[in-house]
Amino acid sequence: MKNRPHFRPNPYYEDLERMEEEVMSILHNLEMENTEIHENSHKLKKEMTFSRNLLSQLLMENTCRKKLVPLKQESKEVHLDCALKQKYLVDFNKKDKDQQRPDPASGSLRKCKRAGIGHTPVRELPDE
Repeated sequence: MKNRPHFRPNPYYEDLERMEEEVMSILHNLEMENTEIHENSHKLKKEMTFSRNLLSQLLMENTCRKKLVPLKQESKEVHLDCALKQKYLVDFNKKDKDQQRPDPASGSLRKCKRAGIGHTPVRELPDE
């Protein structure tokens, strides 16, 4: 070992080592920031996609509501029309029953039934 020549440290070399450490530290910090920014970017992309989908759904719902209003109105009109026709048919059936002449045979059967005579069943019409 004593035979080796002694090298004196170069002052510029020490400065270069310190600068390298600083640069490596800066590089490490930048890589960490880059990773964090990449993760944040990914999260923001997910949020943007969610927001776009939400906006699309809201627009679709709004369109459906606009189409639903006339359909509801039409449905109300159809229900009203059906109710009027049903009332008309009920009234028509009542008038038709009132206009039918009573059958003399059925009248006597009813009298017999009330008296307990006869075995023929008599169908009574419900009073409305």
